[in-house]
Amino acid sequence: MKEHTSAWTRRTFLSASAGAALAGLGGLGRLWQDSSAAAGQSAALPTAALGRTGRVLPRLGLGCFPVGGLANEDDAAAVLDAALSAGVRYLDTAPSYHAGRSESRVGSAIKRWTEAHGPEARNQLYVATKTLDRTADGARRELEASLKRLGIDCVDCIQCHEVHDDWESLFAKDGALAGLEKARDEGLARHIGITCHRDPSYAISAIRRFPFVTALVPINPIDVQHHSFVRGFLPFAAENGVAVVAMKVFGGGFLLTTRDEKGERVFTPGDLLRYALAQPGVAVCVPGCETLEHVRVDAVAVRGFEQPDAAWLEGVEAKAGRHEGKSTEWYKDG
Repeated sequence: MKEHTSAWTRRTFLSASAGAALAGLGGLGRLWQDSSAAAGQSAALPTAALGRTGRVLPRLGLGCFPVGGLANEDDAAAVLDAALSAGVRYLDTAPSYHAGRSESRVGSAIKRWTEAHGPEARNQLYVATKTLDRTADGARRELEASLKRLGIDCVDCIQCHEVHDDWESLFAKDGALAGLEKARDEGLARHIGITCHRDPSYAISAIRRFPFVTALVPINPIDVQHHSFVRGFLPFAAENGVAVVAMKVFGGGFLLTTRDEKGERVFTPGDLLRYALAQPGVAVCVPGCETLEHVRVDAVAVRGFEQPDAAWLEGVEAKAGRHEGKSTEWYKDG
């Protein structure tokens, strides 16, 4: 299954807007100016409790798929360091992200962070990785390899990744959950979470069998039209005390290229971050960033977050346009 498509679309969006941003014009420029005026570039990121973890974290996290794909190590380091400097503390990665390169780069960033701020600064971070393996032994081996690449002895969350109609295999006698519970009990992970892309019913089925602490799921305005996590999963997560981490905030990149009948772009990154953070139960958003400008725009937007009213949310959903299957949500079941 395709992992990620937002990098090129977001790069295209920001490149097209760069001149306007510098001049204080255009969608991205307005986002930057309005957010700065509302919150100030140095304001702290708003925080939220991450469910049953006992942690309170800034609501802007970093999806680390894109940094694994950057050709230049220095560029990747700059993005990660800028995110941490901006107040990001939730780092979401996976061994499947560019064959472990994302995890290795996150590990280097953690090392720089603790060298600069002391070993206790590691406890400020919430490091989440994943396993696609569905066996106890395989999930354990994958977690151990992740810890080595990350350069830490314990992840804050190990997530059963991309659960779909294979969810029953997680609970087999020798399934992934058996291995991950043992690893957690041994101190290799603090929490166990789940990620789900295709259909909220799969996540619901799994959570009914196991008290996953977090759920990483798609949250964006076009989601409401098809296999909706906003409509179909968020109420269930709230009832079961599951902290929601929002991914695919930009619709895998699609929503940043959506245009109206005049050919103008419909959404800014700030619009989509605001929509996701406004949803009940969403604690953290983890947009992917591959440039310093991505980090800056996202941080300013989240610093200026204000809860919108229902009319605004409905308007954003209406502007998303019609659902067109895999061309709009490639990560969901048809």
